[in-house]
Amino acid sequence: MTILLLEDSELDAELMTARLEGEGLFFQMERAGGREDFMRALEQGRFDLVLSDYNVPGFDGISALEAVRSRHPDTPFLFVSGALGEDLAIELLKRGATDYVLKDRLERLAPSVRRALREAEGHRARKRTEEALRKSEERYQLVIRATFDAVWDWDLETDRVEWSEAIGQVLGHDLREAGPDLSWWLQYIHAEDLPRVMSSLQHRRDTGAERWRDEFRFQRKDGGYSYVVVQGILVRNTKGKATRMVGAIQDISELRRAEEERERLLREAQQRVEFEQQLIGIVSHDLRNPLGSILAGASMLVQREGLEPWVAKTAARILTSASRANRMIRDLLDFTQSRMGSGIPVRPTPLDFHALTLQVVEETRAAHAERDIDVLQSGEGAGHWDADRLAQLLSNLLSNALKYSPASTPVRVETHGEAERVVLRVHNQGEPIGPELLPRIFEPLQRGKRKAAHSDRSIGLGLYIVRQLVRAHGGRVEVRSTGEEGTTFTVELPRTAPGGPGAE
Repeated sequence: MTILLLEDSELDAELMTARLEGEGLFFQMERAGGREDFMRALEQGRFDLVLSDYNVPGFDGISALEAVRSRHPDTPFLFVSGALGEDLAIELLKRGATDYVLKDRLERLAPSVRRALREAEGHRARKRTEEALRKSEERYQLVIRATFDAVWDWDLETDRVEWSEAIGQVLGHDLREAGPDLSWWLQYIHAEDLPRVMSSLQHRRDTGAERWRDEFRFQRKDGGYSYVVVQGILVRNTKGKATRMVGAIQDISELRRAEEERERLLREAQQRVEFEQQLIGIVSHDLRNPLGSILAGASMLVQREGLEPWVAKTAARILTSASRANRMIRDLLDFTQSRMGSGIPVRPTPLDFHALTLQVVEETRAAHAERDIDVLQSGEGAGHWDADRLAQLLSNLLSNALKYSPASTPVRVETHGEAERVVLRVHNQGEPIGPELLPRIFEPLQRGKRKAAHSDRSIGLGLYIVRQLVRAHGGRVEVRSTGEEGTTFTVELPRTAPGGPGAE
């Protein structure tokens, strides 16, 4: 402890020092004999305590007190004087002196010093607490202003509730309308929700819970209702009784509407899945079975000899139309199955990619005798793939190339075997694919502005199914199309499709 002593008498200073040391106080004391020394000491350092005589030559106690209070308002200041009248003593205390001790009663000095130090420390502690509370309140108010939630503070013992200004934004009511207790808030909760909310709140209060959360409808000032979520923290005393609850209310109407929209879309998606499943059943059984009978009957008629020309022509037309319908049904089934998320299944078996390509090309040539289809093959063609699905893939690419190329130009098919994969390219001349269509050419039901070289009704799923079949085999497909080079579809397939021997 450091003490500044204003005393012109060296003897009195020694007596005071001896008295304090005799009472067990540890301190360092600096004595100022007059105004100049006293003011210099104040400027140079801070002291824990100031002791001052009232009468010093050229300086008085009141001036000394004012000098200390102006610089260090919390430092204890005790007068130690030979004689002080009662009126003067009261005046000094009013002006800020902590206490006074007469020189002929120095036995009171140490107790007065201890009391003054305790009071000063208590005063400083209160100021620290007040400053901490001020900062805490400032942070609290800043948080309230920063959030869009309506913050509330409920004193459970007095039933008084304080609301933040955001109540107008969240609940649509002016802060001035909010009542001092909970009844104002309860009257606007939807009648169907109120019993549940009250029961939930009471249960959390009575069971020792620390938190409460609920969602309900709250009536705005305009009469409409908003969905809100309320969350609160319960403060309990040492006996566990809830004495206070602080929380916030947030408008979740937009979130609820989004959830309802999501649920609606989910229901629609489920209904679509159910419809697609029913469609698969109808197409695969109710349509495909009678169509199979038509194909079988027409095929038998076409192969029969000795038919009237008009009968043979009609049978051939029936076979062609039924085959087209069968392809459409197959495409539709594949499309539906792929859209349902299961993908198109493949069953890999050993086969020669080159040989399969030649087989499909020959079948296509037979159906399009007027067109030239050139084939170039190189490298090893052995691998494990689904033969039927690869034939479908190649048939779709050939049909597309023939459809969108002039009859006078050839279609070129290339197959090339590499170390780990095989590559298929189908190229045709003709009007290029438009740049607006090219990025989505493999999407279902996409039709560009290109004019087909000949009429061929389809449902627009051929290239979509090509991509699905390539993916099912673990490969990739791309297309390049320009006016100078024509259009080329390139398919790259690993030598073993997923599910085949050695596939990863």
